[in-house]
Amino acid sequence: MKLVLTVVTLIAIWLGPASHSIKAVFGQEQRLAAATPTPYLFVWTGDEDQKESDFLAVIDALPSSPTYGEIVATLPVGVRATSPHHTEYEFPVGANLFANGWGAGRTFILDLNNPKKPRLAGQFSDTSQYGFPHSFARLPNGNVLATFQVKSKVYEPPGGLVELTARGQVVRASSAAVPGFDKKLLWPYSLTVLPRIDRVVTTSTEMGLPDWASPQPHGPSTHQHTLTDTNHIQVWSLKDLRLLATIPLPPSPNGKAQLNPAEPRVLPDGSLYVNTFNCGLYRVVGIESVSPKAEFVYSFPGAGTKFECAVPVVLGKFWIQTDPSLPGLIALDISDPAKPVEVSRLVFDNRFE
Repeated sequence: MKLVLTVVTLIAIWLGPASHSIKAVFGQEQRLAAATPTPYLFVWTGDEDQKESDFLAVIDALPSSPTYGEIVATLPVGVRATSPHHTEYEFPVGANLFANGWGAGRTFILDLNNPKKPRLAGQFSDTSQYGFPHSFARLPNGNVLATFQVKSKVYEPPGGLVELTARGQVVRASSAAVPGFDKKLLWPYSLTVLPRIDRVVTTSTEMGLPDWASPQPHGPSTHQHTLTDTNHIQVWSLKDLRLLATIPLPPSPNGKAQLNPAEPRVLPDGSLYVNTFNCGLYRVVGIESVSPKAEFVYSFPGAGTKFECAVPVVLGKFWIQTDPSLPGLIALDISDPAKPVEVSRLVFDNRFE
């Protein structure tokens, strides 16, 4: 087994030292984040040659520690080459983290209450209606809302939204189907939940065939299936998972940056941005109204290239975006969400493209 972290897609950070309970840590999250260095970094990944099990790696992230930067624990999940993909974006209260192995259509529940002794608390795959879970958002009641890309009986859209218990049991589900809308465009991808206004926003982008071992560019490929470009998002009622609106992202100046919506994120002013894999950025307004709409606000350097911009982070008044065309990160000041402005960028060595 080559213990090389080359398949990393998402990470989860545990906030606070081991002497704090998870609940207490999250009750004081902002204070602890400012006063206490983060002691552990969790990385959901696979080994380089895919001959051994996919695994969670726990890395010592405390700068003052003698083992800083070292892997201090691993948790093999007993399945190899699942294409480790998304985890929950925020560390959950209760410390049971959902992590998906996209290629296997399987999600693992990782118990991280003891960071140096992680354990597998459960796993699930298809529901009775939907298959290939992709992204997760924790709800105020402790359950998890998940996007499922396809129907469970056959690998084809439309997928849907599914609420699950913390153990992965289905509570309720709702289809992304829209009457008169081409089902080939209905692939629920990622999501964000806005409980205060009873809304969920999902993006729709096709991951591709489930046996893919690594991501491929959108467009023609050597596989039998060609990815379908999409350009819309969907708005739902959280209360009953009712689909309220399907909104197109309008054309961008170069005519391509609107394609393949990626990640929705709430901004400090309560509005919402959605970035695209084609390196565009859109602001969504009127989410709580009957007529929400999306407006083009920015394109990153990777727009119109072979590269795909992926997972962003909102930190205060800044939107931090991955852009492999640099390769690196770009920070936008989003004080005025209608007019984001680049304030800095960090360019990595080309080996990290």
